[in-house]
Amino acid sequence: MAQPLRFLIFLIGCVCSAALNAETLDPASQSSVSTTQTLVESTLDEPIQSDRVLLKVEGTFVDLYTGPGYGYPKHYSAKQGEILEVVRRRTSWYRVVTDNGTEGWVEEEQLSSLELVYGDGKDFEEAVLEDFYDARFEISVFVGGLAQDTQFNGRLGYKISEFLEAEAFYGQAFNDFADTRFYGIGIQGKPLRGRRWEPYFGLSMGELENDPNSTVIGGQTTTDEITMAQIGMRFYFTRNFVLRAEFGRMLLHVDDDRRDDLDLVSVGIGAFF
Repeated sequence: MAQPLRFLIFLIGCVCSAALNAETLDPASQSSVSTTQTLVESTLDEPIQSDRVLLKVEGTFVDLYTGPGYGYPKHYSAKQGEILEVVRRRTSWYRVVTDNGTEGWVEEEQLSSLELVYGDGKDFEEAVLEDFYDARFEISVFVGGLAQDTQFNGRLGYKISEFLEAEAFYGQAFNDFADTRFYGIGIQGKPLRGRRWEPYFGLSMGELENDPNSTVIGGQTTTDEITMAQIGMRFYFTRNFVLRAEFGRMLLHVDDDRRDDLDLVSVGIGAFF
């Protein structure tokens, strides 16, 4: 592997290691939550950051599930006039206790339409967007084009800080004459934080391997260094998923006297956690 790529991987590894070692628990996340401490604690859940949040069911039923997702069984429907106390959150699902002691999970969209009886008027969508911006890891898959060829690629990202993320990638492109593989690692900057839109730019380094098909006479596998500048956009659309679109200009270092430019266009979906 080329020396610049080794150095970049070493640098990112050092920064990620320092970030992990420095990470501590937020004291606010240890706060108690009213009268429902008998619920089983989960390291994936986050306590609601207020003394009590009480909501009143009006107009329609509110379905309670046994777990945080529609794949879990529905076991209770809260009726008009019942009071729900919100005690924990897992992404876009909230664990609640009714005034008759029934426990269950409710999706944020149902809670947002209820009447606030007591509490700080918590913005449920804002709470979920905090998960989007605070998530440490992201896995993404893309399809698109590399020059004139169809390509797909996968990414694994780790958030180093609020505005900086490291990302490793691996992709393949195909045509009638050769298979192409490209891989590497890079840094992304995120200068702006909006509601659901997050623009970013990046710089990556890696290698591109070109493997000619057996029908190509005298073809040989070649490996060249690449550097790439990227600009893209993330859009949070539901639960733990984001849509992504990206344009990259790849500089292929063929030899000391030759440089080739390739455009990498990608659209895809990512999951954060």
